[in-house]
Amino acid sequence: MSESLATRTAEQRALDLQRAGGAPLPEGEGERIAYELIAAAEEAGKSVDEYVVEYVRGLDVKAPAPGMKSAFWSHGVPHPELPPGVLLSNQFVAGVWTEDENALNPGTARYLEGTPGGDVLGQLHLWNSDVYKALGLNKEQGEALARNAWGALSEEYAKATDGEAVAFVQTLAPWTVAYETEMPQLRQGTGPENIHFMYDLPEDVLKGLPPESQALLSEGRVRSHLHFIAPDENDPPTQKYWAAGYLDLDHLKSLPTPEAQRAAVLEVCAKVAHLDGREADVEKLTEEILSLRAEQETAAPGVEEQQPASLSAQTQQTQQTAETEETQQQTQEVPEPREAAPSGHAPVTPVPAAVGTHGFNYMVGFTPEPKKVIPGAHGGPRPAEPTQAPPAPAKAHGTDMGM
Repeated sequence: MSESLATRTAEQRALDLQRAGGAPLPEGEGERIAYELIAAAEEAGKSVDEYVVEYVRGLDVKAPAPGMKSAFWSHGVPHPELPPGVLLSNQFVAGVWTEDENALNPGTARYLEGTPGGDVLGQLHLWNSDVYKALGLNKEQGEALARNAWGALSEEYAKATDGEAVAFVQTLAPWTVAYETEMPQLRQGTGPENIHFMYDLPEDVLKGLPPESQALLSEGRVRSHLHFIAPDENDPPTQKYWAAGYLDLDHLKSLPTPEAQRAAVLEVCAKVAHLDGREADVEKLTEEILSLRAEQETAAPGVEEQQPASLSAQTQQTQQTAETEETQQQTQEVPEPREAAPSGHAPVTPVPAAVGTHGFNYMVGFTPEPKKVIPGAHGGPRPAEPTQAPPAPAKAHGTDMGM
């Protein structure tokens, strides 16, 4: 291992990468990139937006070897050396982690921006104002083009992941590429059991919950389905998974038993699984939900009366509701169902994240934070370009959640 890796902290190296990438483009470079894109789009008979997304989907983001660990990221973390309101992008934390993994075990880890396709797209600098202004776009249009391009590449990268997926994010925000694009592909491909998170959930998410529910919510296979930001009924979100994946923490904490809380969590997972097209998992999850609630009725007949009347009805209609949503939205191809573990009662134990840190600390002492402002159009613009390689963007009943 090099002296640099051994003596400098992960956050120091990540911060250096962000600073190095933040240098302005050479004079005229933005115009050159824009003119080449315009010419290529005209030759293809497409708009620049259409051309770029089609071009991106053909870039190489395949894993060089089967079973590699693939890093994913979203948001950023505060750092005392950065100005207020400026975050250290988790892109660079993921990049440093990848470097560390490969330093000890060559060829075992990767991240999007480090793939050949990620490097090519990074060289287009779509987040840079010099480029999008030369394309005749304003800031909003330029950011939309960059999001669409990186979103398309992120989707292909997630599709090409067949090993462990390592997520550098604390909580998933429903408008992000990580939640809306990457997680669905990962759940259908490598599987929820192979999705791990490098940051713990925030204390305010887990506070007030019993240990069993804290352990359940902390599992990567569960976290990959959920978010905690309520849809706005006055401004309905266009994102496919926003409503289905929302877990109301206040309601969850009001439920009287860990079993009732587990049922509520699994109900959200079942809705998301249906949108994924994982019907075998939906069936297993629904079976466990109904079993949990039947046990509650037997053990404490008054429990159901303590819960909102709509909750039980909602459980029994999970599949019907999801089917209605599915007719209104385009669903993805259903993969071959994964074999599930047999049902049975077992103590609640968190599934350990099978990812290596090799003694390195990632953002120790800093709290990862999502962007707090949600735009009215639910577009959730990604942070302003920090680099020249822009951003993509425990079991109580032992079912393994049907996965």
